[in-house]
Amino acid sequence: MRIVRFFGYVALVIVALLAGAYTGIYLGSLAMPEIKPVALHSSPNPARNYEEAMERFEALQAEEMARGDIDEVCLPFVLTHGRKTERAIVLFHGLTACPFQYHALAQLFYEKGYNVFVPRLPRHGLKDRTSNALAELTAEELAAVMDPTADLAAGLGEEVTMAGLSLGGNVAALGGQLRSDLRLAAPMSPAFGFRFVPNLLTPALTRLLLGLSPDIYIWWDPINRENFQAESGYPGFSLRALAEIYRLGLAIQALAEGNAPASQAQMVIGNWGDPAVNMGAINALAEAWRSRSREVSVYFFPPLPWLPHDIISTDAVGANTELTYPRLLELLTTYP
Repeated sequence: MRIVRFFGYVALVIVALLAGAYTGIYLGSLAMPEIKPVALHSSPNPARNYEEAMERFEALQAEEMARGDIDEVCLPFVLTHGRKTERAIVLFHGLTACPFQYHALAQLFYEKGYNVFVPRLPRHGLKDRTSNALAELTAEELAAVMDPTADLAAGLGEEVTMAGLSLGGNVAALGGQLRSDLRLAAPMSPAFGFRFVPNLLTPALTRLLLGLSPDIYIWWDPINRENFQAESGYPGFSLRALAEIYRLGLAIQALAEGNAPASQAQMVIGNWGDPAVNMGAINALAEAWRSRSREVSVYFFPPLPWLPHDIISTDAVGANTELTYPRLLELLTTYP
């Protein structure tokens, strides 16, 4: 009985702490400015053929290289078979990562006959890993990446899949909502909110984080801080940038609740062990799409064996790409 009472007290303390935290988020948000709406729209200009797609990529690559401030391994890249293939795939990286995140998985899609395009998202992949360039990131910048990416990919494959992890999952979800020339949109663990904050409170959390002054920088590894070494990417992120990602997610959710997805098929991929993103929001997106589309698939990696939020990077803490890569290949190459 003493053990039962002990765990009962612990449960009450946890509930009280969470209730206090949630109340603090809500009340704190009331003192912050309203969230500015994100205008989401699409103006397609697809590449007419493979040659035009490669011209666009070469122009993009030249522009990126001319900047001089981008880490060489973080430049956008393509893997192509020298012609337009039956299928092509776009892979968007996650927060603080860069195109190098997909260096291994992209090769596997290529070996399956895909042409692969891995773009760099705004303010990511800079040589100065501790510049906190992400503090100026906006939802509008992220949304603006979707159309040019889909346009280029249209010349790489007869059927185009747009996939992305976390932050990249938000952009892929936007593509699914707005681009009818996509065969499949596959957001993977899209960052529509924080795992341990109920989806109902995501608008309040977003409003609170957007209004923080000064901004707060979060280290991925609080012990090693700037000495944290991943194969690519930054050692930390801005809370304001995270709020902008949530702001984009809220706009996409609102769009999905009132409009059918434009892509021909949709697939929502999640991970029950994910400590970072909101499961309720991911399920809400899936249900919104299901209510208006018959071509929706949903898959969640099980809680065991435990998988981290980053199921793509080969050097992520807890990475198990021997498990995740075959499953992702199966899911994304055998869609409806």
